[in-house]
Amino acid sequence: MIIDNLKQTIQQMDRLQAEQRYPEAEALCNQTIEALPSSEQGHIVQISLHNRLASILEAQSRYPQALIAVHSAQKILEAIKASISPAIALSLEMTTLSTLGTLQRIQGNYAESEQSYQQAIELIETQGTEEYQSKRIQLANNLAIVYKYWGKFEAVEHLYQQALTTLRSQYGNHHPDIASIYHNLAGLNHARGDYQTAATWARQSYQLHLDLFGAQHPKTIADGAALGSILHGLKQWDEAIKHFETAITFFEQQFGSVHYDVAFNLNNLAASLQAKGDLSQAEQAYRRALEIKTQILGESHPELAITLNNLASVLKQRGKTEEAKACFEQAGAILATTLGADHPNTQVCQDNIKSLEQDYSL
Repeated sequence: MIIDNLKQTIQQMDRLQAEQRYPEAEALCNQTIEALPSSEQGHIVQISLHNRLASILEAQSRYPQALIAVHSAQKILEAIKASISPAIALSLEMTTLSTLGTLQRIQGNYAESEQSYQQAIELIETQGTEEYQSKRIQLANNLAIVYKYWGKFEAVEHLYQQALTTLRSQYGNHHPDIASIYHNLAGLNHARGDYQTAATWARQSYQLHLDLFGAQHPKTIADGAALGSILHGLKQWDEAIKHFETAITFFEQQFGSVHYDVAFNLNNLAASLQAKGDLSQAEQAYRRALEIKTQILGESHPELAITLNNLASVLKQRGKTEEAKACFEQAGAILATTLGADHPNTQVCQDNIKSLEQDYSL
């Protein structure tokens, strides 16, 4: 019965995750895992659900628990690998290694993350078929993200250009996967600080998604928001603000006012408003982003510290020094707890407090 109703259960989990109702998604996932029969099919489903559980826990920044879920998937897979079809085993192993690689990357374990993605890519290459080509490109993209965070920009460039050549030979120049590579190349050059080149790639990605899907498609909206961040770097704040406002309106219509993508774009909107000198509007946007993040993520998530620090900076500019200090201190406390007292981001908050105290004799 559990297996028969699994499709409906998965759809319910998808909906809960899309609505960012992570505790409910986690409870349903655990409940389903526990109810699965001890059979070959049940074990296969268990592996997939442990990987899903890891992604749900990762979204809540519960990384140690997420790693436990992935290791559970690996343990089950190792026990049943010899008795299931090679194609199913390959698919499950690739998914598990990819999930593990993501967790390792998020925690800054770049060498381990690289190894996980490389293992997954090597598994595909042993097959020597076109069937897994798209999966290989996806894994190579994930590996490129690791290299970008690691600062290995030349390796990232090579992977993206290699993927672009492969995709163009298969699909031509007018395909969603081509737009994704353009998007990634924009992100790479953004990370490099080359905003002009980043903007060129970002505009190509945005235009291609616009041509393929129209203005009110999630990919087009996401590309517009990404372009907005690059335009912010180029000090083209008016155009950046338009993209952020479009994204906020879209996500509010899709998911309601309390959603992470709304908060994320509010934070970016506030940054551009602040840079432009609209401090009152920037403060309002930061406060609204902080309120949404608190409702979704709780009061101790490191994401809150980012917005608290940004809010504090605009409060400082507006002369609200005592409140600015309180926000800096709250951000520092969150980061000290989640990342450690010696983490660079924690130290930035401490430096901000010292600077505020010195400037205003607090």
